Amino acid sequence: MATAEVEVPIPTVMDLSSKLEPLQVDTADIYNLETTKKPTSSSFVCEWMPTSLRLPSSTTKSSPEEDCYLCLPVHISEESYFKQNETKEEFKDDGYCVSTAAQLRLVALNNYLANAAPLAASRQRLLFGDNILPHQRRSKYQRQESYQHQIHVQQQSVSSHKLITSTNSGRVINVLQGEIAHCTAKQADVLVSDDATTCHIVALRSRCHRGGQVVEINDGIMASMTHVDGPGYDACLSDAVMQHFEHHSRRLLVVKNARMEEANANEPEECKENYTDIECHGVIELSVHIMGGFNDIEGSSIAITDNVLSVLAKLAEELDVNAKVTNNDNRPKMSMTLETCAVSGANDDGTACPIGRGLALNVATGDIFLAEVEDRIQSFSIAPFQSSEGIGLVAIDGDIQLLFNGDNSTSVEGPDALLRSVRLWATAFFPCGEDHKLNIIHRSNEEYLVVDPFFFRSHAYANELLNLSDAELLQFTSTSPAVEKANFARKVRKALAYMNGMNSTRVFVRDGAYHPIKYRRNPLVLNGWVRVE
Repeated sequence: MATAEVEVPIPTVMDLSSKLEPLQVDTADIYNLETTKKPTSSSFVCEWMPTSLRLPSSTTKSSPEEDCYLCLPVHISEESYFKQNETKEEFKDDGYCVSTAAQLRLVALNNYLANAAPLAASRQRLLFGDNILPHQRRSKYQRQESYQHQIHVQQQSVSSHKLITSTNSGRVINVLQGEIAHCTAKQADVLVSDDATTCHIVALRSRCHRGGQVVEINDGIMASMTHVDGPGYDACLSDAVMQHFEHHSRRLLVVKNARMEEANANEPEECKENYTDIECHGVIELSVHIMGGFNDIEGSSIAITDNVLSVLAKLAEELDVNAKVTNNDNRPKMSMTLETCAVSGANDDGTACPIGRGLALNVATGDIFLAEVEDRIQSFSIAPFQSSEGIGLVAIDGDIQLLFNGDNSTSVEGPDALLRSVRLWATAFFPCGEDHKLNIIHRSNEEYLVVDPFFFRSHAYANELLNLSDAELLQFTSTSPAVEKANFARKVRKALAYMNGMNSTRVFVRDGAYHPIKYRRNPLVLNGWVRVE
């Protein structure tokens, strides 16, 4: 597909009452655009809406530091659509096409995020390091159909990721696809998630300021990480942000009560009313980091990007520190900043392949970096694994073999990683009306890693998948088979075989009822976990 240079307006200081200049988007930038009469060389106008989601400030010697905000393209209206194209012959008989307008808006967003100056520095540091230019790290290969060549390419593409093991990164919480974890710096050192192609990994980190000082007492730093595989997780993302809000609200209440008691005891009456709303209630600073996706032909990545950013922008507006505060509002205010946004086209190496596949967050410092979680079984050789009980089945390139339990309690993947990965397949085979729900595996106010119960049993279609070759299995089970890692097929086989050799009753039912499985850290073994009965 032909490409074209697109002029993208990059906002600096956003007056929320102002409008950005319309963005001209060439239809040559649209891929996989299915219309009856596809436009050939026309341009569309996309209007932009400033949001309350801050972008990183960029201070130079020639320009002072100033706030800038994320802008999102507005769905082009029918009136604007025809006004822009009223003089163009090829549009006279086509009429307004909603899907075309929606595709154009996503293309505009993709170009904006890839070129936005406030996001460039943090994206450069994450994907390429401080001293390496993007073109020096891009792959030199061309995409080929050879399955073995794809494996070689996939191994090359993850070479810059730090390998997270059970011993080199402190206390780790590994977040799988469809999961979310919350923690404080007292509970974990690193949050990590990997194996993202079209998926997006979202990391949140917050701390609270009160009267210009950081409130560090009582778990003053909170972090979250999730791995979303599609649009539609609006409620879960909103809840994740509110978890930070509630966490700091509880701690601020303790500080506020102590301060008021001190004021009542030591200060004259007239001094007790001198605190401003911000000083009294505090400000929660929430940093947001998003990584994932690439320029996939189906447009799945940019659809996830659009959804996640829209949800965060809406939350930022609701919780912005500059919102009007009523006299009876005793809650803190939240300021959200999109610190890193390496997504979709901004995470593409130029060959329709993602650069970053895994993201790690240092909870205490807030540093982020590309990461890969150590795969406990590096080859197809037979090795034992642990499930909650019973035995498991592992299929190796079409051959099903029986495996007995071992011990994975010290794996950096975390306890019952195989069982947790089965949830994705169970949801697909046995839908239960809970689509787009992220499973919370760790909370900031608890010391447990929790696997909530879900229904699963053997399924005939899983048997059919297990009998496929690796290349066939990859095509049938991945949304982006050309760019998956070499271990993708093996991981799918392990999950499907476990599901067929086990059932949810044997795993989760005790005393006639379903119960979650809980683990706590083993204080004697780094990244060791002990099941709590």
